[in-house]
Amino acid sequence: MKATSSRRKLIVFILLGLAALGAVMRQWSDNPSLGRDIGTLLLVLWIPVIGNVVAFVRNLLWPQPARDFPPGSAFVGHLLVKLTPIAPHLRAPAGPLSPDEHGFALVLGKEGFSARLPLPLVVWLAQGETQTVELELLRPALALPRLPATAAFRVLAGQSFVGDGRVVEVLGARPSPAG
Repeated sequence: MKATSSRRKLIVFILLGLAALGAVMRQWSDNPSLGRDIGTLLLVLWIPVIGNVVAFVRNLLWPQPARDFPPGSAFVGHLLVKLTPIAPHLRAPAGPLSPDEHGFALVLGKEGFSARLPLPLVVWLAQGETQTVELELLRPALALPRLPATAAFRVLAGQSFVGDGRVVEVLGARPSPAG
């Protein structure tokens, strides 16, 4: 059975209800008694749930930024870069890449930035030669200050480095002609 958000919420409410019942049992039972011990056991059921409650409240108050490009969104070039795949016998990323996957990460020192190409990543890798292409950044406001012209970076797809790159020009947020 797959855990869905509605099932998780139901489980949280049930466990919190049992914990509240345990608190009531502890309050009204003699000390020591079997009722108090069962109440204590029911009361500690909230401990595994509290992390979910805290995460739920955090997401309500501070929504998380997007982790991927919206499906079907138009390509907007932010950088003009030269990309060079690493040696052909080393360039297959760990784990399969889908033929239409465009996204990868730019790794600059210890930082990584989500980016995508206007063409599928496997097409660029299969060509096996240096190309000058436009890149779109998932969070350009965060990445552009760290990627000035001539900045060098590595291309990470899945868990493998598949190429190297260098920024040729910062384009800003103008629409790409391929978009």
